[in-house]
Amino acid sequence: MPVIIPILLVLGLVMLAVIKFTSTNSQPLTEEQAATYSKWFRILFPILLIGAAIKFFIG
Repeated sequence: MPVIIPILLVLGLVMLAVIKFTSTNSQPLTEEQAATYSKWFRILFPILLIGAAIKFFIG
């Protein structure tokens, strides 16, 4: 049995557990929380892009 099969099975089980947990305990975001997440994404996304470009060009 290739090694990828158990890895995919574990990954699938973890995904199912996370989906079940988040769907039963979900709460809508307040506007304040959404603004905070938006602020962080605006900061982190360009950093991610710059890091990916550096990794691509350096190797």
